[in-house]
Amino acid sequence: EVEDHSTYAFHGHTDEVFAAACSPTDASLVISGGKDDRGFLWRIGSAQDFQELTGHGDTVCTVAFSSDGKLVACGSMDGQINVWNTATRTLQGTLEGSSGSGFEWLRWHPRGNLIIAGSEDCNVWMWNADHNAFLNTFAGHSSTVTCGDFTPDGKLICSGSDDATLRIWEPKSAQCRHVVRGHGYHTQGLTCLAITPDSQSIVSGSEDNSVHIVSINSGQ
Repeated sequence: EVEDHSTYAFHGHTDEVFAAACSPTDASLVISGGKDDRGFLWRIGSAQDFQELTGHGDTVCTVAFSSDGKLVACGSMDGQINVWNTATRTLQGTLEGSSGSGFEWLRWHPRGNLIIAGSEDCNVWMWNADHNAFLNTFAGHSSTVTCGDFTPDGKLICSGSDDATLRIWEPKSAQCRHVVRGHGYHTQGLTCLAITPDSQSIVSGSEDNSVHIVSINSGQ
């Protein structure tokens, strides 16, 4: 048996933990979410300093801090994203997609309070978290949107799906700039993606055991 050398452990959850994120501005602040339908905002090293983030009716499977660390979002399989103020520990608003379709992942804009999230309903959704306002739906995938993100420069959105395609979107118009599929690309669903810091390339992973690199400008 391997000895546990963890510097700290948080035991607030009562079921499997599926998501965790660290604050970009406070090295001791963490958010986690799990199968117990709850999120927790907690501080490393302080057993008394935690806040249960309530309000979900299903698994909390994705969590993320805003780029300035002032807000945090919990996305759930109940089809809702709850946004919390990290200073006051109060609920700022609830963002909703299509009824009954859970969210697989969520991401904040790198320089603002826009949120995108991928759903089981085959769409990517976008909101303004400051005003709890729905902005756009990015429709085109034919299966669950399993991964996605803003490009680091904030100008485009990239998404991958169980339909084995990668799509590159214009945020304001919701127009699809490129669809990457077939011709040697993934043959099974995408499971993850990452975008290079210069916003020029996407690295995508798939159930087909392969990793591909695609140019954002050309879609090839």
